[in-house]
Amino acid sequence: MLNVVNPTAGLLQDDRITQEATVRTAARLLLTMPGASRAHKVRNGWAQLQQSFTVEHGAFLEVLPEVFIPQAGACYKQYTRLEVAEGGELLFFESLAPGRTAAGEVFQYRWLDWRTDLFIGTKHAARERLRLEPGTPSIAALTSVFPSAYYASVLAVSEKLSASTPLLASLNDLQSNEVWIGQSRLAHPSGWSLRILAQTAPALRSTLESSRRALYAALGRNPPGLRRVSGR
Repeated sequence: MLNVVNPTAGLLQDDRITQEATVRTAARLLLTMPGASRAHKVRNGWAQLQQSFTVEHGAFLEVLPEVFIPQAGACYKQYTRLEVAEGGELLFFESLAPGRTAAGEVFQYRWLDWRTDLFIGTKHAARERLRLEPGTPSIAALTSVFPSAYYASVLAVSEKLSASTPLLASLNDLQSNEVWIGQSRLAHPSGWSLRILAQTAPALRSTLESSRRALYAALGRNPPGLRRVSGR
C-alpha cells in the first residue's frame, strides 16, 4: 500500500500536478491517500491534475483516494488515463463532495472538469466526461435526487468479472432512500462501471466500503485494510 500525501493544504491557483504509476507483472499496488483532497478558490486560471496508471498482464492496481472537496470559487481540471493489459486487474475509485458542507458551502465552486479514459488491451473501453458548473443545468442530474449530493464513480477491470454478473448485481441491494446506484458493463467484457449518488458523506462512505468488499470478493481477493484519516 502506498499513501500519497499532498504537501500543501490543497490545490491552489495554477497548480499543475502530474502523477504516473505502472504496476508490473505479478505485482500488486494499493494507491490511496490519508485525507481528503481539496481545490481552493482561484481568482484567475485553475488547478489541474493529470494522472496516468498502467497495469500489466497479471498485475493488480487499486486506486482509492479520499473524497475530493472543491471549495467555493474553485476551478479544477482532472484528466485520468487508465491502461490495463489483457489479464490485468484494476479497481479505480473516485468520489466528489458538493463542497465544504460543514462550512455551509454546497455547489459554490465555479467549475469542475473531470475526464477519464480507460483502455483494456487495445480496446478503448470507457470515456467519461464530467463538466459541472453550479447554477447551470449540468448540476441538475446531481441535485434532482439529493440537493447536497455526493457522487462516486468506480471502474473495475478483471477477466473474473465477466462471469460475476449475479454477484455484482447484488450491489443494487445497497440502494436506499439515501443512496442511488447504477451499474453497467463496459465495451470490453472484463470491464464494469458503477455510479453512486448519496445524500450524505457517511452514506457514500458506507456504500463505497460495501461495494469494495463485493468487488474484492468477485476477484477472489481479500481487501487490505486502510490506515488513514478521513477528511470532511
